Amino acid sequence: MDEVTRQIMSRRRFLQVAIASGVVVACNPTSIGSTSPSQGGTAPSSGAGGSTPPSGGAISGTVNVTYPDEAGFKPKYVEQAAAAVKSQYSGVDVKIDLQKIGDDDFYTKLLLRLDSGDVPDVIHVGGSLIGELSDAGYIEPLDDYLAGWEDWKQYPKAVQDGVSYNGKTWAIPYGLDMRWLYYRKDDLQKAGLPADWQPANVQGILDAAAAVKSKDAGVLPYALYAGPAGSSGTADHAFVPLLWAYGGELQDASGKWIGDSPATKKVMAYYAKAYGDGLSPKEIITATKPWTAMREKLGNGGLALLFEGGWVYGGWAAADKAATEQNVGYLLHPTESGGPSFTVGGPGTCWYITAKSKNKQAAWEFVKAVNTAEIVGKLNAEDPHPVARTDAADVTEFKSNKYLVDSTKALESARFTIPSPDYPKVIQAIQTATARIAAGELSADDAAKRYTDDLKQAVGADKVTSL
Repeated sequence: MDEVTRQIMSRRRFLQVAIASGVVVACNPTSIGSTSPSQGGTAPSSGAGGSTPPSGGAISGTVNVTYPDEAGFKPKYVEQAAAAVKSQYSGVDVKIDLQKIGDDDFYTKLLLRLDSGDVPDVIHVGGSLIGELSDAGYIEPLDDYLAGWEDWKQYPKAVQDGVSYNGKTWAIPYGLDMRWLYYRKDDLQKAGLPADWQPANVQGILDAAAAVKSKDAGVLPYALYAGPAGSSGTADHAFVPLLWAYGGELQDASGKWIGDSPATKKVMAYYAKAYGDGLSPKEIITATKPWTAMREKLGNGGLALLFEGGWVYGGWAAADKAATEQNVGYLLHPTESGGPSFTVGGPGTCWYITAKSKNKQAAWEFVKAVNTAEIVGKLNAEDPHPVARTDAADVTEFKSNKYLVDSTKALESARFTIPSPDYPKVIQAIQTATARIAAGELSADDAAKRYTDDLKQAVGADKVTSL
């Protein structure tokens, strides 16, 4: 098992595998996942809207917070929030468990801990995990708390919907995910294209890549993620935006996953063109963590085109701000007809209250404290992401950065992927299908049909349809 597959296993499939093997005994979501906020902690007072208890000791006890951070941006803000809660509620103690490990390793450890007697009150993991954590009964719905939190109005509906599942809200996001179609102005100009290049439609990406290939053998034209090596980027940074660009959907109105369809065939044909014509390098489907090399090459001019996360721009700017601003352009993803263009949004990493928390109300006070407009704005200025709450964009450190303002504005055109517990399995089917077409093993039509079979094997035939 290669490293990327191992990471997918640990972060996305460990829960399902562990349940099947008896390592984790998943709790019934109806008995724990929907536990009322009053269980294990002080309930909100019964005033209109569920107002929070007054300061000065109405809430007491210990709040255990655990989160990963390898980069080191969050600790000072987490400590600031903890101090604010302890200052407001003299009887509350906040214990911080900072894990200086990667998200995948943290999630593997967390799943075991969530099933033990040593369950933290507040956790910090990706919003894409909401479906599987909810179905396992590991997290607490927040709707009763949100009813009494005026700040929730600062979160746009698309953001609120992005952390909702089965009619309930499960997490509070702060720094959102979004993606750009990045392009090197200098590479495109050498290929005869303008510095303010704007593709007329999705075909325009391939046309620009072909122009680069014909003019400069030293520059990779385009990086289109495919196969298991691309990890979740194969779906969220490649297959899914192309599917949407061609007017397709991941699921139909009844919730069935769509396999073979006119849009799916067009996506497979796009992949066949990108790889068959040498516009995207084959190393993407064979290298370990290919995104590392592709991001680096885009930053230094060795790659002309890449649809990637908004968060990677900060690394290029930190290395050479002037050169990045001069040479790296960014656009929304075009569609088959040219517009309306869009970005692929996501809730990013979020704060959750665990279902087994013994002090849920105090945990909620911490979650509020770590998601103030000031903290959200300053944290996302340091670790560049669009802000989840709109008023955080007014924080001086954030609004002075044009790129961050542009990224937040782009979320008005965002489409969010589905927080379904089946989505990780669908990603694996996407990886298998794109690997086949990128390797030249199947025609576009045959690859689309085989994708249907892969989906059926992944999620069950009764959950899959073709159009």
